[in-house]
Amino acid sequence: MRGRQLLTGVAIAALLLLAGAFWIAQHGKRAPALSTSVQYLADGKPLPAFRLESTEGMLTNENLRGHWTFLLFGYTHCPDVCPTSLSLLAHVTDQLQQRMKEPPQVIFVSVDASRDTLEVLRKYVPAFHRGFIGATGTDEALKPFSKDLGLYYVRNVEEGKGQEGGGYSVDHTSSIFLIAPDTRLQAVFQVPMEAGQMASDASAVIATR
Repeated sequence: MRGRQLLTGVAIAALLLLAGAFWIAQHGKRAPALSTSVQYLADGKPLPAFRLESTEGMLTNENLRGHWTFLLFGYTHCPDVCPTSLSLLAHVTDQLQQRMKEPPQVIFVSVDASRDTLEVLRKYVPAFHRGFIGATGTDEALKPFSKDLGLYYVRNVEEGKGQEGGGYSVDHTSSIFLIAPDTRLQAVFQVPMEAGQMASDASAVIATR
């Protein structure tokens, strides 16, 4: 009797294992093993409709379709986070070029349109890596990202009053968003990160699609 119960239990376990394998085959791969600095969205979150000016022309959701994309927000006068993040992505891009045919494109979106003109972005962004794209837009144009991605930014314009050049800082979201080729948000990277780890994490996320 015990032997029959044992065989029945083994059979049920095998059926459950097969069912799980079938479900994974039908619905996608298991969530990848990632570092604690990465938030993975298994089903992906649709990117909101947007329209920005960029160093490559008008930028919309359709420009992201068919490509993996790293998306980050900041401003060119940023003293630390922005240049550090762009330098990080330059190293990540170099590493991913050795692992895959087409690494994610990188788009830097300025939240300081009054100072970050396209001319400024054309000089600033590609200096970190050839092929990086700079984009900018009004507060109205950035609203979709604030609503759906949780983009946060505050221009501390009071700091610039009375100063030569009217300089001021901008507090902003420092996360780096990885957008899938179907324009869904697939993962969020919290910086700082080590380039090798970020490249490995990004590769793992990309392998799930």
